[in-house]
Amino acid sequence: MSLYASWVHGNAVTVESPENLTRVGHYGWGGDMAFIPGKASWLHIPLPTPVIVGDQRSTVQKLFLMFMTDSCSIRQVHFYDGSSKIEELNNLNLAGEHRSSLDAQNTFHLSSPHTVVWGLGITFFVQADIGFDSNISTRLIVASAGGDFNA
Repeated sequence: MSLYASWVHGNAVTVESPENLTRVGHYGWGGDMAFIPGKASWLHIPLPTPVIVGDQRSTVQKLFLMFMTDSCSIRQVHFYDGSSKIEELNNLNLAGEHRSSLDAQNTFHLSSPHTVVWGLGITFFVQADIGFDSNISTRLIVASAGGDFNA
């Protein structure tokens, strides 16, 4: 088996409910978003996917989302192959600085290897803090996303 790593820059991220954000920006450092306090949205990032490598369908079991949050957190992460959901992780509370090295908050292991059919996407749900007694500034930066593939 050979290993093939594929990554995409954070500028590829799209927002499902932009009305819940005050800023959706794309910069040299990645996708940079600011949420309205208390609001949430699903975000989507496509992965360049080696579907066939050396006449074999590739498999994936490890995926990555490099991010930084301020006054918001990632609550759910779902993985899709085309329109089929292959796995979902719920009841999460991923927050903080996770852009510059791999760790337990930005590395996701599927429960079993998935044979790729169409193309992969990572979908994740971000919830902004409320900020009861003061004005807060929320921020999510997506630097990149990737996956390790076997063929």
